Amino acid sequence: MANTIDSQLQLTEILDSALTAFKRSVVSLNAFSTVYRDVSLKGDDTVDVPYYPLATDASASRDAAGSYKALVTDTDTQTKTITINKNKVQGLSFTGREVSRQPVFDPVKHGQIKGEKLGYDIVADVLSVVTKANFSGNTIAATTAANFDEEDVADLAQDCEEAEWPKTPRSLILNPAFHYNLVKQPALIDLSQSGSNVLNTGMLPNIMGFDTYCSNGVPTNNGTATACTFANASDVFTDVAHGLTNNDIVQLAGTAVPTGFSTSTDYYVISATDDTFQLSATEGGAAVDASDDGTDVTYQLFERLAGFAVGPSAVLCAFAPVPPTAGVRQLLVDYQQVTDSDTGATLEYKRIAYPDTDEEAQFIEAHYGYVTGEAAALKRIITS
Repeated sequence: MANTIDSQLQLTEILDSALTAFKRSVVSLNAFSTVYRDVSLKGDDTVDVPYYPLATDASASRDAAGSYKALVTDTDTQTKTITINKNKVQGLSFTGREVSRQPVFDPVKHGQIKGEKLGYDIVADVLSVVTKANFSGNTIAATTAANFDEEDVADLAQDCEEAEWPKTPRSLILNPAFHYNLVKQPALIDLSQSGSNVLNTGMLPNIMGFDTYCSNGVPTNNGTATACTFANASDVFTDVAHGLTNNDIVQLAGTAVPTGFSTSTDYYVISATDDTFQLSATEGGAAVDASDDGTDVTYQLFERLAGFAVGPSAVLCAFAPVPPTAGVRQLLVDYQQVTDSDTGATLEYKRIAYPDTDEEAQFIEAHYGYVTGEAAALKRIITS
């Protein structure tokens, strides 16, 4: 049976479906200070994102005749200017023949799938800033996904309390393996008996003060094998502009690692300079004393990130549509924006024709930007 939906109505349904799925897949970004702006950017393509820094100034005591004004500390809401300098696109294309000749063709479902994937990829891009270089503080002892449970969440909550984080908002963003092992815990499954829908949705309620999100975009930040040279006379590795910092964890490989080292063993970087470093068997310990230079030696960085506890000021994000210029717009078959009324999140739709190949393509697109905020407002969770 031919598809009889009016083409414009059909497009609206496709975009609405894409937007609903997009909003659902970027929900973990609500753990950060995030602004969704539904007004097209003009001029310098920037958005000011407000955030509330962690309080670090100790409370003061005032002398009986002392000045209150002298005790004032900065209590202004802070802002960072975010440049909307990134975009991601998902192609959404179908022909009139597909619509009219394929009864099972469902463009609205395609819109949902594309919108969800667009959101997932943006989240992965934003989370790429969560590295040890940007957020150096570890929290609980490294653990495996199979052992991550509510007791580890309690340890994280304790660590946040000792760091004097505000009670709310606090969030956990976990990779799927850690998230779903937490879902399996009997205490959390039993919540379904008291109204929580853990079993049906796989989504966790607030746990020990944390809003909890699952994201496959959490990066491990494990590096690739990189060639280096080793001089046993000084126990120094050389790789120009290696980027390692002290206490980074690396493993060695090669045709033969220097005698005194082993493969598949964690070593800690010490005495790092721009081009050289040494390795210790313990964090901050002495350099391993090797007796030869090895052959074809490589090293690989292992951060083993699995998730993190976070306050909103750790990362700042902004979304806003960036419309094409008037001239480009005239060359497009269609350009539209669809906006979520709750958040202001906006997707852009572009329809482009290619007369030389008798083809056309349709795209949904989101423009965004992000910066790191306060390093102290994020605590990494790493695997053992």
